[in-house]
Amino acid sequence: MKRTPMLLLPLLFLLAACQAGPAEGEAAAPLPGAAQVTCRVVDVQEGQAILAQAEGRASDVYALPLEGVPVTYAQPDQTALRPGDLIQVGYGGTIQETFPAQLGNVEAIQVQAQGFDDLCTLYLQVFQDLWDTDAALNAEITQLGLDLSQTRLPPAEQSALGVALGWRWDLPVRQATWEELVQDGTIDEENLLWEDGLFLSIQEEDPAAAGLTFTAQKWRSGLGAYCFAQCTAHQDAEGQWSEYVVGAEMVS
Repeated sequence: MKRTPMLLLPLLFLLAACQAGPAEGEAAAPLPGAAQVTCRVVDVQEGQAILAQAEGRASDVYALPLEGVPVTYAQPDQTALRPGDLIQVGYGGTIQETFPAQLGNVEAIQVQAQGFDDLCTLYLQVFQDLWDTDAALNAEITQLGLDLSQTRLPPAEQSALGVALGWRWDLPVRQATWEELVQDGTIDEENLLWEDGLFLSIQEEDPAAAGLTFTAQKWRSGLGAYCFAQCTAHQDAEGQWSEYVVGAEMVS
């Protein structure tokens, strides 16, 4: 069964204290701050950016309040920070060891000209669509399991996407495979049931391929699951992913 393609609306967020980037041919001004970190913008919610450190570990995820932080753009026509942007953050050098972590004394953000990739935005939309489909499966849950280990997303982006889902739905999120949740007793393997939780996963057919084919599912029990199968999407030359198309839907 085919599903009508779902449009991914671009997420644009206006920032206070935005500044124009350097003119063509000019070098960018040095980034203020005692330390710098390069991050992917995974999501923006209620004035805070959820960031994944480039080439970082699963723990290298930051929540960055945007109010009052100056932003410069390498592309002169860009006027807002977007999920998918690759940015450099200048900060004071200290990191508050919460999760997500907090960068101390953030002084400036520079949006890079290259490296845009909004795959996290695509997958957030997929999970929202799954959440809204057969909503009875979500009733009275108190926790989420999330497995993105079979995707091309690096560890920090997988973890940051979990933070974004947890903030969006006000639920704790545990990054784990179905088998790991069974092994520690979270999922009742004998009765095939997670009484108060919902397991979400995306599995890409070939994470090394240029195009994207994937299956996404939410699972609560052996008789309570929903799946978008053989979904496809494509990335353009600027790094933006297209709307995705569901090849088939399956329910149990």
